Amino acid sequence: MSNTLEQLHKELRRWPGVNYRADHSGRHPRLWVEYQGEKRFVPYSSTKVGHYGLMQKVTQLRRVLREMGATND
Repeated sequence: MSNTLEQLHKELRRWPGVNYRADHSGRHPRLWVEYQGEKRFVPYSSTKVGHYGLMQKVTQLRRVLREMGATND
């Protein structure tokens, strides 16, 4: 598991009601998130990335979740 995926899993545990799964079937791995029947994906790196790249990806995930109407605790 890449450090990016580990960080995204850690963030997603803070969002109740959000289901998610990692998909490695395409060219780039994707993290599919679902909230109240709406599904979206966030592509992520399958290799290790630096701190700045991790924070950018977590910010992108949070933005997608807020657009879907999810709230964190």
